Amino acid sequence: MNIATQNKYAPQILGASLFAPVPADALYEALLDVRGFPDWAPGVRRVEILKGAGASGMISEWEVSLLGTRRRVLSVLEEAEPCELLRWTYEGPISGYGECVLWDRGDGVLAEFRTGLRPEERFLRQIMRSSPARSAARAHLKRCLARLGQKVCGDGGKVLVGPLTGS
Repeated sequence: MNIATQNKYAPQILGASLFAPVPADALYEALLDVRGFPDWAPGVRRVEILKGAGASGMISEWEVSLLGTRRRVLSVLEEAEPCELLRWTYEGPISGYGECVLWDRGDGVLAEFRTGLRPEERFLRQIMRSSPARSAARAHLKRCLARLGQKVCGDGGKVLVGPLTGS
């Protein structure tokens, strides 16, 4: 995917994988339920769907807590292929794109998440250039995925979170 950068800074790419012992459609539906993100993604305060709930073209407004301040981000769900792929873009203090590719493995679903972050504000760009900030962002993504996995599995399922597998 080629993203033109308006602020002339290449996006920081973050990614992680999640394996959950559930059918692919259970995880896919949890991801389409953007209003439910605050339950498993710390930092997301609320999500309001502005247009087209649960389908390609859905536009949503996210209120996120970023470095102690609340910011609003607009997101567009660009692609939604049931139980296989979700792709979105977002704009705000941090712009970029994200995708989730799902593979049904029979005994569960493997999901790979990638996001390209482009801080629009100078102080955020400076912070994101640091290795500790990138490490903290990766760790946060993995914690969120673990919480998502537990949400879709309930107490009985063991989820695994790790690096991208390259499947």
